[in-house]
Amino acid sequence: MIGHVRVLVHYTAPEQDQESVLEAYRRVNDGMRGTPGLLSSQLLRSALDTGEFAVLSEWTDLPRFRAWEEGTRHKQQTAALRSYRDEGRGRGYGIYEVVDQL
Repeated sequence: MIGHVRVLVHYTAPEQDQESVLEAYRRVNDGMRGTPGLLSSQLLRSALDTGEFAVLSEWTDLPRFRAWEEGTRHKQQTAALRSYRDEGRGRGYGIYEVVDQL
């Protein structure tokens, strides 16, 4: 939907323990249920490098996402994934507003 916001955060898993990212995502996702403005969250694994992951979340709008991001619960809710964050891509995340779609 136009006006929705999609957030993409990049993660890298240790070669010997890629399941740890999945487990951490599930813990984070369970804690995020019911967050105002959050429409969906998906864990994506790269088809080119199975150690690369991304979380794609969709929000109703930028103000709702920002309210959560700047709120006190944000860091607590995402703590399980933080150690896997891929900072080698600049910020390691992107925030995108939907401006057009089919």
